[in-house]
Amino acid sequence: MNFYILLVVLFALIAVLVFIYFACVNNLKGYKEKMDKAEKIIDENLQAKLEIIITLNNSIKKVTGKKDYLKDFISIKDMIITNNEKDMKLEEASNLINDLANDYDKLAKDTDFSKNFKRLREIDEVLMAAKNVFNQNAIESNKLLKNIPYNMVSKIANFKIRGFYNTNKKTDDKDLF
Repeated sequence: MNFYILLVVLFALIAVLVFIYFACVNNLKGYKEKMDKAEKIIDENLQAKLEIIITLNNSIKKVTGKKDYLKDFISIKDMIITNNEKDMKLEEASNLINDLANDYDKLAKDTDFSKNFKRLREIDEVLMAAKNVFNQNAIESNKLLKNIPYNMVSKIANFKIRGFYNTNKKTDDKDLF
């Protein structure tokens, strides 16, 4: 009789552990899926931003008649770099374009430049929103990965702590983990 009770208790314990494991994995997968979707949006918009910067560079050269201001930034299309690095480079290019627009009144009057400059700002807004979604989910996921039973499940299911995208806003350390 004791053997059967021990067997039932052991079976119940295994069932609870399996339930906890799958609950943790499903929770972590939810965060991972949200981060993957946000990262896909970021990737697509970084590519669109690069294309617009190339177009804006042509408008800048046409209006100013000057050298290729954005040559170094445009060269990243041929580089293999992370989205974070690409984002930082393209943000530098956006800042330079903004400075050029302020320096050259003719640029503001150019319809192609104005249209693409506006589109660049719209892409920046989408990027900011996607980076915020990614970062929020990374924060929540990373918090879970530091706690029991998630830290044990993450080793088995191969979930890792994720980095963050730079959003140019101050984040408290308490929010990170």
